[in-house]
Amino acid sequence: MRVALYARVSTEAQEARGTIGSQLELLRARAADAGHEVVVEFPDDVYSGARLDRPGLDALRDAAEAGLFEAVLCLTPDRLARAYAYQFLVLEELARHGVRVLFSDAPPLDDDPQARLLVQMQGVIAKYERAKIAERYRRGKLYRARAGETIFWKVPYGYRCVPRGAEGPAHHVVHAPALSGMAQLASGQELGEREAAMATWWNQIVLPVGRVQNRVDACAV
Repeated sequence: MRVALYARVSTEAQEARGTIGSQLELLRARAADAGHEVVVEFPDDVYSGARLDRPGLDALRDAAEAGLFEAVLCLTPDRLARAYAYQFLVLEELARHGVRVLFSDAPPLDDDPQARLLVQMQGVIAKYERAKIAERYRRGKLYRARAGETIFWKVPYGYRCVPRGAEGPAHHVVHAPALSGMAQLASGQELGEREAAMATWWNQIVLPVGRVQNRVDACAV
């Protein structure tokens, strides 16, 4: 049977650890053991399962409509979608195109009511877990903010973040060399002079252009 593989991770940390690669490797092994032919793979790197507008999932749905494969192999229902309503929507759409969905760590759906109930319960539990994690994260940020700690991971240009330690909570301090550099750039009379000064300055501080631009944008300079 011709199958497509779908894998998803929702955080950059998972992507850095190669979690999506391990998902695909496991799915390839399961497909080989079952004698299926893998015709295409659809990975979604750093995309939340709480939303449907994911490039990998969109491509999978388009390919299913085009009849490129007979089944989709996915690790678990929550990899396909976190909310059961989204799971049901995608599963129903794929079934309408004659495409089966096979979960590696869940029993086959087909006409088994118990398997469908299990998938529904997994969807509800996954949504609950997401809400619980989000609330825990919000409460943690609120506690740190009330303690006077900086909670933003983006630091405006001209500042440096001092991490939490013996001196107290995390906070920002002015970075004088950066501010003096910006003052020198602002003092140029002609646009060409400012551009030349900026290029020289970048070379002196050995800072990637993209990082400088992000920090400049962050403080609306």
